[in-house]
Amino acid sequence: MKMHFGNLVALVAFALIFPFEPARAATWTTNGPMATLRLNATATLLLNGKVLVAGGFTNSSISGNNVTNDAELYDPATGKWTKTGSLNIGRALHTATLLPNGKVLIAGGQNASVDSHNLASAELFDPANGMWTLTGTMTTNRANQTATLLPNGKVLIVGGTRSLGVPPASTALSTAELFDPNTGTWTSTGAMNYARENHTATLLPNGQVLVAWGDGGINSQGLASVIAACELYDPSTQIWTSVGTYPVSVIRHLHTATLLPNGKVLMAGGLNYQGTLLSSVELYDSASGAWSAANSMNIPRYLHTATLLPNGQLLVAGGLAGIGLTNVEVFNPATGIWTATNGLNTTRYLHTATLLANGKVLAAGGLIDNSSEVYDPAVNPATGTWANTGGLHIARDYHTATLLPSGAVLVAGGNATGTSMETYDPIVGIWTSIGSLTTARNSHTATLLPNGKVLLAGGADSGNNLLASTELYDPIAGTNIATGSLAFPHGGHTATLLPNGKVLVAGGGNGWSSDAEIYDPVAGIWTDTTSLNTARYLHTATLIANGKVLVAGGDGFTGFLTSAELYDPASGTWTTTGSLNTGRDYHTETLLPNGKVLVAGGYNGSFLSSAEIYDPATGAWTRTGTMNTARFQHTATLLPNGKVLVAGGENSSGALTNAELYDPSLGTWTTNRTLKTARFNHTATLLPNGKMLIAGGYKGNYLTNAELYDVGLGYTNTSQPQITSITTPLNLNSSLVVAGAQFRGVAEGSGGNSQDSSTDYPLVQLRNLESGQTVFLSSTNWGTNFFTSLPVWNFPPGYALATVFVNGIQSSSSIVNISVPIPTAPKLTGEKKQTNGAFSFAFTNSVGALFGVLAAINLSLPQTNWTALGGVTEISPGQFQFTDPQATNSVQRFYQIRSP
Repeated sequence: MKMHFGNLVALVAFALIFPFEPARAATWTTNGPMATLRLNATATLLLNGKVLVAGGFTNSSISGNNVTNDAELYDPATGKWTKTGSLNIGRALHTATLLPNGKVLIAGGQNASVDSHNLASAELFDPANGMWTLTGTMTTNRANQTATLLPNGKVLIVGGTRSLGVPPASTALSTAELFDPNTGTWTSTGAMNYARENHTATLLPNGQVLVAWGDGGINSQGLASVIAACELYDPSTQIWTSVGTYPVSVIRHLHTATLLPNGKVLMAGGLNYQGTLLSSVELYDSASGAWSAANSMNIPRYLHTATLLPNGQLLVAGGLAGIGLTNVEVFNPATGIWTATNGLNTTRYLHTATLLANGKVLAAGGLIDNSSEVYDPAVNPATGTWANTGGLHIARDYHTATLLPSGAVLVAGGNATGTSMETYDPIVGIWTSIGSLTTARNSHTATLLPNGKVLLAGGADSGNNLLASTELYDPIAGTNIATGSLAFPHGGHTATLLPNGKVLVAGGGNGWSSDAEIYDPVAGIWTDTTSLNTARYLHTATLIANGKVLVAGGDGFTGFLTSAELYDPASGTWTTTGSLNTGRDYHTETLLPNGKVLVAGGYNGSFLSSAEIYDPATGAWTRTGTMNTARFQHTATLLPNGKVLVAGGENSSGALTNAELYDPSLGTWTTNRTLKTARFNHTATLLPNGKMLIAGGYKGNYLTNAELYDVGLGYTNTSQPQITSITTPLNLNSSLVVAGAQFRGVAEGSGGNSQDSSTDYPLVQLRNLESGQTVFLSSTNWGTNFFTSLPVWNFPPGYALATVFVNGIQSSSSIVNISVPIPTAPKLTGEKKQTNGAFSFAFTNSVGALFGVLAAINLSLPQTNWTALGGVTEISPGQFQFTDPQATNSVQRFYQIRSP
């Protein structure tokens, strides 16, 4: 089957010149290329936040000879593509639908050595293993159909073309069928009144599906016979009814259809029954069933994409207008006006467009290209805004700020504050003075423990004497009590919550210290652990995804340090890792969603604007984009959209109002709107409502001022998904169940054809409050008001923010307490000598439990003389494995497994 629009390209092959200038607006940024050139592929946003692109044609001949079974994944955290499992059957002109169980249904399409062969087969992609499995076969072979996920969880396939087996004979279909994910079977449902392909299908707020126009084949003049009718499918009755009246001039195919937040469906562009390009736009009111004309696009086009942005505006990109287009424009439903925005970097039509969880739009492939690019509505110009909020009762810097399980923010201590403490209520924007610290302290650390208490450790008193004392703040009782003392006074140190619920304090001290100590919340005592390899203070420490703690830079005996090292909680040992490219102190360290670590700014005799990235997989640091402003004593906060906001600080100009955003997927910094007040030595706290609180600091004097940063995607509160209940505490290897409303958002959230992938379903993210580690959860089932995840594991215990994203719009977060795993007696499940002489053993235990291994060649040796080999790897929930490569040199070797 030759594509019908292939015959129409020649009819409109004239050059168009568009005289208007684009408005200053967000730009498109090119990502790494796909492995495979493709057009007429599908793109599907997965529940893990990645995008699956599958199948398609591999060159412009658009025939079955050039169909691919290749599939690949785009990761918004890295901006890169990786191959995944291949389809069982190569196909193009198919459909792809994300199911409530998190799998992707691929149906129909075209594949053959001749052009007439359309497919009835369907297959499922499982993101958990990257594999495809065939599922039930459709009742009819078809391509160019539409697929719509209904509120009942079934998938409605409508129309398309059926091959008749004799090239190039084919016929448009009026039939429709339903896929049931529970049974994996297809059943016929009511047939449309008109056979059609190249139509659109849009899920309406009332659960019905609007199928609009399309064509019924090619006539003797080589023109498509455009269907002059639209109809509605009612899932409850399985009946189709004709809908609305409209002039013949608006009848179209190869257009887009998008449900807007106001309940109207916007039909844009396409070709009419004479093969003429259309710029016209029609609106269908799903409430009244009436049609009305809207302002036309600036450029006529077809084979374009149309994507609903989080702010409710519509982004139309690329397409054909005699020539391939890079042109992009935005429709504002509030004003009815189309505005040109910056164009694509690459001419695209027959491409895909996908709204990501972070509010960006990914455009991929098209004729003829394997590149992809991302539109970011939050930059150029920056949309983030700062606003003053209630001021602190007491001016302070070098204080701490901790998000409590209640959602309030605890600010404690600081310079010139004595023992004062206060809390900020994000709902009313008010600070309230509360009980006092047991000891006045500044430059201390504050760690939220899994039991909900806050551990405040070390620092300096009002006379700048370093402290060994520590204390616990209990938010429930509103009291502070002293807890065990550190072995040595610590200031300029770090405190890190470990996977076993204990706290590691490292470095600092009087001058430079290599001391490291562990706090046990259950026993309330501190014990020494192995010392750092390098004495340091004013360094940074981050718990990374493999459960180790990365310590980097700082000030040492030899000056500003480039060295970095890793602490393994399982073995209690430090190992040197790759060195920073630039020595620095007073820098920031941020764990990114891709598992890498960003270090930014600082001081080494000069104020630094440089930044670099640590990769745990290689242990190496690489330079990344340079900040626009050199700074130290600033803050760096990972935002819900995956970017890092750096705010304030100080350089040779003094205290800064400057703020900028780092995008890990691009490795670039973008200047943001300025703070209301210049400051350094302040705190920054991400709130459950997605905003960031900046509090206190210094600017020639201590500050009481506080302000809020809003990332500014422009959506309203009425558009947000709402969480009403959530599983807490959550045991590892248990499912997180979230209940709420608007988990399907605006139906589909994109155009009504297969080029614009739907995103009207919930993506649920967990973000650990202490480490910042994030993960999107896979689902066993979701609906309009609930989400049930697969069992959660391989995530640090303690408190976490749970956030629902729908159509790029985030809910206010709920705070979940993930329980600390309790180890039990190990049960060995296998021991094996490897072919290389290494020895491995496996055992089962509690999911998430932490274990280290000790080895000796003499069983009678005291435990202190055994060698710590390192931590045990949990290869699947509750399944542990350890391999000792040193066993090759030993005739006899004994092992101990211990939980620190």
